Amino acid sequence: MKDLIRFISSKKIIIIAAIVVLSVIYIGITHKEAPGTSASRASEKYFTCITVEPGDTLWDIAEEYKTEEYASTQDYIDEVLAINNLNTANIVSGTSLLIPYYEVKTYE
Repeated sequence: MKDLIRFISSKKIIIIAAIVVLSVIYIGITHKEAPGTSASRASEKYFTCITVEPGDTLWDIAEEYKTEEYASTQDYIDEVLAINNLNTANIVSGTSLLIPYYEVKTYE
């Protein structure tokens, strides 16, 4: 009987060790960073104020300030309209607009 308990205990240790080893391997494989990326890089949202120039459109402004965080140019324009409490995309020269943009920051 003592041999049976010793045999079961050694099997448990082997199983636990195998689970630990497999877990470490799994984590190592699935959590690798892609080359050239860093966990300390983050895209942060900022705002700037611009003055509308003659001939400017929201589409032109979006083309200049929109980044890949936005699904489309229209999504960006919709946000600019909402931020500036505008009901229409028609903007007037000399008007000041609050414009969102994203910038990638690296933290060391």
